Amino acid sequence: MTRACLDELNMTTRQEIVRFLKQLWSDEGADCPICGRELELLHKKAKKSNCDWQCKICGKIYKTIPLLNELNERMP
Repeated sequence: MTRACLDELNMTTRQEIVRFLKQLWSDEGADCPICGRELELLHKKAKKSNCDWQCKICGKIYKTIPLLNELNERMP
């Protein structure tokens, strides 16, 4: 499993990326931007945290805080 970076999200605007991150933080769930399957929480047994998600199909891990930091550096 590898961590997804901003370039892999297949999203062109800041608005799309922010909407994706907000869906994950609000526990609405979202589809993997790479393969289209539903994302799952990365830490199911530990203290419930909605910051890290994973796609079991393509093996990507979506860490939302680093993605947000990368977004702020690239698209202020």
